[in-house]
Amino acid sequence: MNNKNLSDYNISLRGQLLVNLPVIVIIIFTAFGLSMFLDLNFKIALLVGMVLGWSYWSYSVKKWIQWAVKNDVDIDRLIKIGKKGLLVWSKNTVEMVTKHNKTPFI
Repeated sequence: MNNKNLSDYNISLRGQLLVNLPVIVIIIFTAFGLSMFLDLNFKIALLVGMVLGWSYWSYSVKKWIQWAVKNDVDIDRLIKIGKKGLLVWSKNTVEMVTKHNKTPFI
């Protein structure tokens, strides 16, 4: 597949389904699960869910960026799509994956 076949919508949709949706599900299920079944304070359970969600984000956003680069998506275009879709916050996130092959954490 090459860049001509991937619209901004397709790139963004894949990012939302592989990155943001699972992160939201992880946060919600962890927060409610820990507070309901383990009787943990909801604020603490939410914090645990956010940490787990953030950990998943750092793994999955790397996979999404690698997928996009493998499919010949321009880095600047990827950054623009990622920022609009709340998948990445800065150019450093994408460069960390593409140039240094590291997993982003922030």
